[in-house]
Amino acid sequence: MMKNITKYKVALCVAAAMGLSACGSDGKDGNDGADGAPGAPGASAPIVTTSGVAKVLDWQYGEGEISVEFSVENQDGIAIEDLDRVQLFSTLTNEFGMLADTVDVTYFEGDENSVGTLTHTGEGIYQLTMPHAAVTPESMGVGYIRPGNGNNGMPRTMRVMLTKTDHYAQVTTTEDAKCVSCHGEFSAATANSAWGWHQHHYALDNDQQAVIVESCITCHTQTEKQNGGWANNTMAMIGHGTMSDGQGGRVSKGHASLWTNYSMDMKRCSTCHQDDVVFTPSINGCTTCHSDLLDASSSAAIPHAGFTDGSCSNCHGEGTFAYQHQDGAERDEALNRYKFELVSVARSADKATIEVTAKATDADGKAVDIASISDATPRGWATVVKHGEAVLPGRDAGHVARSISGKTNADGSYTYVIEHAMAYSADEVLLGGVDGRIAYAAGNAPISVSNVKDVRRTSSDGMKCLTCHTEGLQGHGGQRGGFDLGGDACVQCHSAYNWEVAKNGEDYPMAWGPFVHNIHFGDYNQTRGLSKMPTTDKNKKVECVACHTGDIELDNVAPAVVLTGVDENNVYGITPIAANCVTCHTTDSAKMHMANLGGDFNIPVTPAAVHQGESGQYNLFDPAPVTEACGVCHSPAQMAEAHQY
Repeated sequence: MMKNITKYKVALCVAAAMGLSACGSDGKDGNDGADGAPGAPGASAPIVTTSGVAKVLDWQYGEGEISVEFSVENQDGIAIEDLDRVQLFSTLTNEFGMLADTVDVTYFEGDENSVGTLTHTGEGIYQLTMPHAAVTPESMGVGYIRPGNGNNGMPRTMRVMLTKTDHYAQVTTTEDAKCVSCHGEFSAATANSAWGWHQHHYALDNDQQAVIVESCITCHTQTEKQNGGWANNTMAMIGHGTMSDGQGGRVSKGHASLWTNYSMDMKRCSTCHQDDVVFTPSINGCTTCHSDLLDASSSAAIPHAGFTDGSCSNCHGEGTFAYQHQDGAERDEALNRYKFELVSVARSADKATIEVTAKATDADGKAVDIASISDATPRGWATVVKHGEAVLPGRDAGHVARSISGKTNADGSYTYVIEHAMAYSADEVLLGGVDGRIAYAAGNAPISVSNVKDVRRTSSDGMKCLTCHTEGLQGHGGQRGGFDLGGDACVQCHSAYNWEVAKNGEDYPMAWGPFVHNIHFGDYNQTRGLSKMPTTDKNKKVECVACHTGDIELDNVAPAVVLTGVDENNVYGITPIAANCVTCHTTDSAKMHMANLGGDFNIPVTPAAVHQGESGQYNLFDPAPVTEACGVCHSPAQMAEAHQY
């Protein structure tokens, strides 16, 4: 035993092994001795395992047990022959076909709490047999294994899902790709709140590809339990955003915010679910929205107190769900009812007004007389672009000028006349379009068309907004956004020239860049005590290209001073780059750094003129542009590296 050998004996052993002596064979120092006999072959280099890779080869249900055959290799593809610990999660469907019964069991050689058996069959292949009392040979379920982290020193592998077999329960209707479209790649979300509390809780398939929803639903099943922890939050509760408050009640959080903002229609299930989804009704699933369904005082036509999951399927079978739980068919019809095409945005012959000309067709592609439309409210708007931003001298503090008259042309097009735009300038660039509402039973769908992409440079991509905002950013009464422009429709009013105060009276910029950064990544929700959006958190790294085109070149930022203030008499300016960066980088040192590079958070701004709007006179603010030196150090590559998952 090495630990019992003294230092002296170690030295002698080393000397003997190396053939050392004090003198040569003739007693004289320095002479070569006779050649020795050939040495024994050297020992093999030790195998070092820094990570492991597992694959499920087969699994079977028996009476009260589950057997899993799997292989384990280290990072170099060398079979692990001394595995001594494996964790198994197994979840079964109940009599109603919903995942309900879950066990978390671990085999650990030599541990008194270990259960099951582990048999090594050679070449890194093992047979694990674990108890699961409810299992029968006819059971259906899902699960995963996680070998490693035992006494042999091998780190635990990633969770590896049980492979698809006749026993595999196909119970989830949610698509991984639709989760990733908002949250980003699951496996890349280290130290980021985009995936909630445990973004590392995903599994792999045998091809080492991430499996998200099916691994989540292994623990967060479809039926609510009352024994604490994850069992109190089913997948439906997490997905719909009505989650356990830890005291037996529920609280709205996470995805619940998607029901009320300018984006997600809770009636469009295909936002997250498969497009051709077929639901299995359940008490837990339904009460995540219909929270009072089981109350005696519920407004439901049929009292549901005392109902079970079995009761649900008696009435709410396949095909019996109403429009609300399908794909928003009525809204889709409204969005497709008319297609507007912008023909031109130009000055009138006398230069006094701006004329926006458009055409419209119906769902069948037939021309429509815009003047005769009675189920929609299209209206033209226009302004000029200065320093890369839309000027807002219109009907009030935060809106472009809008049409109050128009005419049908001989070719069937319609021209909106914008009377309250800025005065003509020889070098002006005009921005204009049509927006409005299309009415349908449950609300309004937006009309939105403009020439914004032709006249305004932007590093963001408004269509990427629709990845998360699937309803087309139906803000401001459902009349702007649409599926053609997405967020690009918002810049007509959310401009650097927009000094209009925020809804709650807070003083922060309404310009598109700072406004969006503030809502999605900045202080907006935190300072209001609101639940954070599920994809964002203050000062966390995010993926710029989730919203941007990839061209994040600070030297190309439009130099228009960003206006803000609490009223028309207290308008001040912020330099454009600083206005964006400070939404996340809020410390005094960060602000000082911006100021040293030309940033300014309190630029004095005075009216350049008085403008006659639609409902009165308003000050017209037009500060000189300011260019900051941020791009000298913050290159596009550095920006991308610092702002990604």
